Amino acid sequence: MKRSIGLAILLLAYVLLLPGLSKPILSITATAEKSELVAIGKRLIEENSETSVLMGGVASMLLNQMDTNGTVEAYHKTRSILGTVRDLFQNKHFVVGFLIMLFSVIVPVIKGFMLLLAHMNVSPTMSHKMKNYSGLISKWSMADVFVIGIFVAYLAANAIEKEAELLSFEATLGAGFYFFLGYCLLSILSAQLLTEK
Repeated sequence: MKRSIGLAILLLAYVLLLPGLSKPILSITATAEKSELVAIGKRLIEENSETSVLMGGVASMLLNQMDTNGTVEAYHKTRSILGTVRDLFQNKHFVVGFLIMLFSVIVPVIKGFMLLLAHMNVSPTMSHKMKNYSGLISKWSMADVFVIGIFVAYLAANAIEKEAELLSFEATLGAGFYFFLGYCLLSILSAQLLTEK
């Protein structure tokens, strides 16, 4: 009975893995108050000695007539795990991209495949080997650490919001984070159920 429950939980974990890898996990947005941007523009015009009096006057007049209510988005980035890996490879950060791919995609898939093999109708020797290999791979699986890292990035981006003078940062967790978190928790639970004697 425990084996059947463990296999069902393992399959559910892998159902959650795909959207966990492909859906957005984190979005970071930076906004600036329009009034602060206009004030900086006026200060730069006043401090620039190369600006003629006429040009400075015209620029100040235009800045004074601008609508300064609200904010303007200065930066927005939303990423999934696979999107992050793709961007890392495109920007020639091959080692980091490969490590994220290894620990968040390749290792979990191999581990699940080995656990499934161990519980199919194979010889007891083969089953024992697959469980041992799965246990070894589990020590290298960084999925749970990866989720914690994403959460720390989320908290850090929200902390920056309190520190920044001009830009206001906001981080939001996407659906992919929760799918990946569900995968991590169910994967650990299924491994415990399937590897217990």
